[in-house]
Amino acid sequence: MTDSIIDRSVLDSLLDSFGGDMEFFGEMLDTFFDDSPRQLEAARAGLAAGDVDAVRRAAHSLKSNCANFGALALSAQCGELEMLAKSGSLEGGAGLLAQIVAGYEQAHAALEAIKAGS
Repeated sequence: MTDSIIDRSVLDSLLDSFGGDMEFFGEMLDTFFDDSPRQLEAARAGLAAGDVDAVRRAAHSLKSNCANFGALALSAQCGELEMLAKSGSLEGGAGLLAQIVAGYEQAHAALEAIKAGS
């Protein structure tokens, strides 16, 4: 299941860029785990307020961070939300955000399992 959620080659490249430093890699994952719920909440609040800029910013940050940690399908969904907000419309955004939240929970669990097994 982990391999369908997380592209391990992306993680391997990221780890290589850290010189194989697993401790630093773990710290970077922890930062991702701390930041993502804040970005998800910012997107949720932006949707509730009809604030396309807030949704766009949160979705963009999530898109980039998810891609960095190999959650490529999740990153693509965040990109869809970002493009929706860029279009000036948030129609359908709540449903898309619900999918992103569910995807984040799966990615978080998969990354935790990878971190524990490393």
